[in-house]
Parts: sequence; structure tokens; C-alpha cells
Amino acid sequence: MKILLCTNGSPYTARALDLGARVARRAASSVDVLVVAERDREKEARQMAEATAADLEATGVPVALHQRTGRMGEEVVRQAQATPYDLVVIGSRGRRGVVRLLLGSVALHVTGHAPASVLVIKGRARDLKRFLIGSSAGPVSEHTIQFASRLARALRASVTLLHVMSQLPLAEDAVPDDLGASAEELIQRGSREGVHLSRMLDLLAAEEVVARAVVRHGLVLNEIIAEAREGRYDLLVTGAHVTPGLDARLVDDLSADILLAANRPVLMVRPECVN
Repeated sequence: MKILLCTNGSPYTARALDLGARVARRAASSVDVLVVAERDREKEARQMAEATAADLEATGVPVALHQRTGRMGEEVVRQAQATPYDLVVIGSRGRRGVVRLLLGSVALHVTGHAPASVLVIKGRARDLKRFLIGSSAGPVSEHTIQFASRLARALRASVTLLHVMSQLPLAEDAVPDDLGASAEELIQRGSREGVHLSRMLDLLAAEEVVARAVVRHGLVLNEIIAEAREGRYDLLVTGAHVTPGLDARLVDDLSADILLAANRPVLMVRPECVN
């Protein structure tokens, strides 16, 4: 993977550089480190970038430094548009409520506009050893699985594949008995969801990734966040979540809500980033 790491000298981007460098040592063919000069942090940002570059080069990873002046989110997007990356790694302040509405969210801006998958580092420091991948039937999930499996294999991480079933039949051909079924039951029955889960598990197995499937029942956002918390996962992986019966205009809002609600790193996968 070609990876872009980003810093503006702030503590939250320092955490992103640290974890991003750990990912890059295992998964990157080359790395660009972007320094975004903001206010009075240019010196700190440059020092962080140079230290990260030196550490990566010592392990044999080629690194190039870039510098831009402006607002963090906007400059990261410009850099990602100028150079084709497989993965962009950024930090998040974790702003909520009125503060986020007034000042905006760097993470939302980058994930919404960068033409690459984006790893948003937030929450406490952790190794990425246990992935939770949200999956819904359709080609978008296959792209998400394929991208995430490459990263999981490189990091020697295990994967839990999560599918959320509505408690109400949203599709005309929905089978009532399936609404309360477990992943194992759905797979054994050969239901639409079971066939999908089996297919996704096969894709993960092909990458030699240890994986299992879990089904939860309820509202998609609530169940994804609950599973991430209860299972103590290190990374939440999401693509575009499409639930049968939902207006497609809600998809982007749901992805943004997942990113904002999670208290741990989130990988937002763009389908076109899968080779």
C-alpha cells in the first residue's frame, strides 16, 4: 500500500503518526508524510514528520516529506487528490456537539472528500489486533472486506464480521424467522444474509485471515457501536452501509454517524481503492 501520514504538530496527530507508522512498517510499500503548517505549530509538525520518516526509513520503508499551508482537512484532501494513495491516516480530536458544528470535523471532511480509504485515529493508544468489520449484503461490502483483509493479514489481526438485522421486515421478500436468527443459523439455512456472510468469510479465509461472523438485531448504528464496545475491538471498519428499505440518501449520514460515535480508530473504506 502507498500510505499518507498527516500531522499539524498537535497531540492528536502525534498519536496518528505513531499508530500510522506502526501500520506502515507492516503494510506500506512507500509512505508520504504531510506536514500542514497551522498557526504556531509548524516547528513541532516538522519535527514529528522528520522523526517518523527517520524511523520508517530505518526499517526499509521509502518515505517522502511534503508540506502545505492551510487548514488541516482541506490540505490533506488536496494532497490525496494530487497523489494516488491506498490509505490516508489522520488523527481526530473527537469533537462533539456544538463545538464540532461550529469548527467542523477534520475527519468528516477528509473521509467525505479524499479519493482514498481513510484510517481515523481516535481514542486511547492501542495495537490494531482485533478488527470489527460492518457488512451489509452487496458489492460495497465485498470491496470493504477485500481492502480490510489485506490490512488484517499484514498486521496479523483477527476479524469479526458484523451484520445487523433489522427487527422489522424492511424488504418485501424478508423471511420472518431470519429476523431473530444467529449468524450460524442464517448460514445453515442458506438465507440471503447467510449466503452473504459465508461469501465474506470465504474472502477473508482466502487471505488467511482468522475470522468469524456475528449477527445483531436492532438499529444499525446502535448495534455496531455496542458490538465494538462490548467486544473491545481495536479497529472498526466500515464502508457504505446500505440496509434494504432505507433511502440511499441516508447512507452517507450513517457512515458519518458511525465515525462520530466510535471511541476507537475507524477505517472508512472507499470501494474504488481496492485493486
